[in-house]
Amino acid sequence: MNKRPSFSILLFFLLFVITTMNMAAQEKSHRYTKRQMRHQPVWIELMNDPTANYYLTLQAFKEFWKSRPLPKEPFEAKEAEQFERAVGLISGNETEEEREREERNATPAKREEANRYAAEVRAFKGWMMDIQPWVLSDGSIVPPQERQRIIDQQNAEQREQEKKSTH
Repeated sequence: MNKRPSFSILLFFLLFVITTMNMAAQEKSHRYTKRQMRHQPVWIELMNDPTANYYLTLQAFKEFWKSRPLPKEPFEAKEAEQFERAVGLISGNETEEEREREERNATPAKREEANRYAAEVRAFKGWMMDIQPWVLSDGSIVPPQERQRIIDQQNAEQREQEKKSTH
């Protein structure tokens, strides 16, 4: 008798392994509920995860800060409003005065919590600006190695253009 596994069994096993790995990857991006996003700062973990989905990270940030005042930075009035609009914390018709009124009515505990995350909010703003050019339509982010390869390629092409224009 032939005790070697058949090709179809090996193929089935391979497909099972690939499917399991794919499900694990998808589960990672969908492991947070809105309730968790609202009550826990999962946006920090997502921001620091290079494989996280950009839109999921924005959603987590928005859910967390929806019922909290954002920490205020000195000399940042107009930029803060633009950032809040970009992440969806201020709707198109809401004014900065309305937002400030909500912040004044916030409890001291909410203000203290907001200030506790001030450094992370600054990091998030920087992360957003740095990552936006590298976001694909599905929300995935171009990996750092691929970004560097693209930058190196563009630099090489620019050097070639400069050489051609000087000759």
